[in-house]
Amino acid sequence: MMNEAVSLSYARVLAEGIKEMVFVVKVNEDYSFAYEFLNNAAINKTSLSSDSIGKTFNEIYSTKMAEFLNEKYGEVLSERQSTSYEDAFYSKANRLFYSKTQLTPLLDDAEKCTHIVGVVQDITEEKIARLENEGIRQRLEESRARYRPLFDSNMAAIFTLDSKGSITGGNAAGQKLSGFLMRELAGKNFIDSLVIEDREQASEHFQSALAGEFTDRRMQLVSKSGAVLTCLVKFIPINSNEKNIGFYMIINDMTELDRVASLYQEGAENFRIIAENVHDVIILMDHNKKYLYISPSSENIYGFKAEHIVEQEAFYNVHPEDVAIIEKAFDQSAKNAAPYLVQLRLLHKERGWIWSEITGTPVFGEDKKFNHMVMVARDISLQKEYESQLKHFAYFDSLTDLPNRRYFQEYAKMHLEQTNKNEKSLAVLILDIDDFKEINDQWGHEIGDAVIQEFGHRLNDCMSGENIAARLGGDEFVILLADTENKEQVAEIADMIYQVMKKPIEVQGLSLNVSISMGIALAPAEQVSVSVMMKRADLAMYKAKQQEKNSFQVSPT
Repeated sequence: MMNEAVSLSYARVLAEGIKEMVFVVKVNEDYSFAYEFLNNAAINKTSLSSDSIGKTFNEIYSTKMAEFLNEKYGEVLSERQSTSYEDAFYSKANRLFYSKTQLTPLLDDAEKCTHIVGVVQDITEEKIARLENEGIRQRLEESRARYRPLFDSNMAAIFTLDSKGSITGGNAAGQKLSGFLMRELAGKNFIDSLVIEDREQASEHFQSALAGEFTDRRMQLVSKSGAVLTCLVKFIPINSNEKNIGFYMIINDMTELDRVASLYQEGAENFRIIAENVHDVIILMDHNKKYLYISPSSENIYGFKAEHIVEQEAFYNVHPEDVAIIEKAFDQSAKNAAPYLVQLRLLHKERGWIWSEITGTPVFGEDKKFNHMVMVARDISLQKEYESQLKHFAYFDSLTDLPNRRYFQEYAKMHLEQTNKNEKSLAVLILDIDDFKEINDQWGHEIGDAVIQEFGHRLNDCMSGENIAARLGGDEFVILLADTENKEQVAEIADMIYQVMKKPIEVQGLSLNVSISMGIALAPAEQVSVSVMMKRADLAMYKAKQQEKNSFQVSPT
C-alpha cells in the first residue's frame, strides 16, 4: 500500500504540481511514438486531451507536424542522448506561445529506449524580451551609424584591437599616421609596430588595460617609411553584454607638439606660426599659471578670441566643479615631469558648458626647472553625447522611458545600504495591471503598448524626492520608496496610486478602465538584499490577486 501511495503522490506531482508541460511518449515496436502520459499543463495549454493517450503522432497531428515530431524524437531514440530545441505553438485560446523542449530517453536494463520524456518550458516572455532587445540593438546600430563619422573623421589615429592586442580595424587617420593600409595591419599585434625599446612597456600597458586600469603612455611608433613617431597612447574598452571583447587604441601624434614646445624655447615667433595653423586650441601657461599664449583657433572652437582669454585668470573658463581636476593634473605634471590628459567642461560663448579633452606637456629649462605647460584642448561633446545615449539605452526602458530592472536594482541596493547605516526605512512595491492579457487579445499589442506607456507616466507622476518607479517587463512595474517613516505613509502612497489609476486610459478613441494588484515589502529589522525584498513584494502581489483584484497586500517581514 505504501508503494502505491508513493507512486500515486509522484503521479499527482507530475500531473498537478509541475507548471512545465510534461509528455511521456512510448516507443512502439515499429519505432512509432505514442503518448502514454500528459500532465495538466500539457492538456491545458495545447490541443491535446486525455483522448490523445495511446495515439501516435501520425494519428493526432497534420502530416507536416507529425514529420517534425517524429524526426526530433527519432534523433533521441537513435542517439540515446538528450536534446533540446525551440519552437512555437498556439494554445486553445489561440494565443501564440514560444517554447523550449528538452527530450530525454528512458532506457531499460537492456539499454533499450522504451520511453522518451518531453519537458516543454514556456519561454514566451524571454522570447519577447529578446525581440525587444533586438529592437534596442537596431536603435544602437542606428546610433552607431550616426556617430560613425566621429570615428572615421577623428583627427586622432584610432585602431580597434581584440583582447590579445591584434589589430582588427582602424580609421583613416590611423592609416595615414602609420603609412600602412588596413589590410596590411589586420591580424598583426600592435606591439610589433613599436620600436624595440618600447615593446616591453607597451605589453605591460596593455595588460594593465585588460585588468581595468586605463592610463596614457608615451610610445614610439615606427611608420611604414621607417620614421619614428612619438605618440600618446590610450586604450578604451569595447564591451558586449558586459564582457570586454577588445579595445579602441587611440593614438595622438606628439611629434609635432613636442617640436612646437621645442620651437617655443628657441623662439616664440616660430611657435606662433605653427600654433596658428592647428585645428585644436593650443595654450601656453607659465609656472605661475598665467596665460602666455592662446592659439587663434579658440574663436572657431569655443567662440572666444585668443586676446580675451589671455587677459583672464587661470582656468576661468573651466566649470567650477572641474577646476580642482585641472589644477591637480597641472601641478602633478609639473612636479613629476609627466604629461597628463583630463576630460572636463569648458565654457563656449554660445553653447555654454561643453565637454572637452585637455592634454598637457610640461617644458623644463636648461636649469631643469619647470618653465611652462603646453596644453591642447579639443571639443569632445559629440563623443560624450554618444556615450550618454548608450548609457540611457542600458538603464532605461525603451517603451516608457522609465528606469529598467538593472537601474532599479543598482539604485535600490545603494539606498538599502544607506538605510542599514542610517537606520532609516524603505519599501518596495511591485504591481501589475489586472487581466492585461485581455487588452492585448481584444485590441492588439499596439493598444496594449499605449496603455503601458500611459500607466508608466501616471506612475512616475506619483513619485517625489528619491522615490522611483521602474518597469520590470510586460505590465509589471516596481517602486522604491526610499525614505518612509511608517506603514501608514506607505499605504497613503499606495492609495494615491490607486486613485490616479481610476481615471480611464484614453487610447486611439478607446476609453479603457484598468485595475491593479500590488504587493508591498517593508525593509525588515534584519539586513536583506534587494532581490529578497522584490521577491517578498512579488509574493504579496500574487496573494492580493488571488484574494481580491484591485487591492494590495503587505508582505510580513
